[in-house]
Amino acid sequence: MESKTRRKYASMMWECRYRIDALRDFTSGKTHCTYLQTTIESEALQLRKLLELIAYSSLVSYQEAYRSVRSDIAKDWHAARILRKIETINPEFYPVPIKGFSKQGWNKVRGGYLTRKQFERLYDKCGAMVHAQNPFLKGKSSLAFHSSVPEYLGRIEILLSEHVVRLANSDEVIHVVAPMETKAPIQVRHLVRDGNHV
Repeated sequence: MESKTRRKYASMMWECRYRIDALRDFTSGKTHCTYLQTTIESEALQLRKLLELIAYSSLVSYQEAYRSVRSDIAKDWHAARILRKIETINPEFYPVPIKGFSKQGWNKVRGGYLTRKQFERLYDKCGAMVHAQNPFLKGKSSLAFHSSVPEYLGRIEILLSEHVVRLANSDEVIHVVAPMETKAPIQVRHLVRDGNHV
């Protein structure tokens, strides 16, 4: 069971990396969708899919909950509601970015990563981008969203490059080293949790 869970989690990290690669191609201008607005919408879709992978990756050890959350995400566009649902299943679902460990424990990253609050705002912004714009409402343009994508991408990379996360329905944690470079290996360690927090 442990190796199966590790493989599932690693598979989700590989998918995250592929979507990050696609987003890098959009932001660098290496690829596009002919028309700028459709490129921006494609960026929003890839970001949203990436956020969904992050949100339910901690449920890989709990098949029933995983299916339930995926079904809810398909029906709901509001990030806070989706995250509250996941939190009822796994209160510590959000990855904790780290840089190795010492005698004191995990060396937690102090800033520069995508926080849970930023996650919620970005998820909702992505939803707004993939729907047709209301011509009667004034708001931030899609160009502003487009220009902020590289910053969001950098924050997500810091969040995922090395992190720990508690698995749902267990006292175990996953320690992940997943450099967001195409050919770098992804390492996933399955650990027994020590104490009350990740």
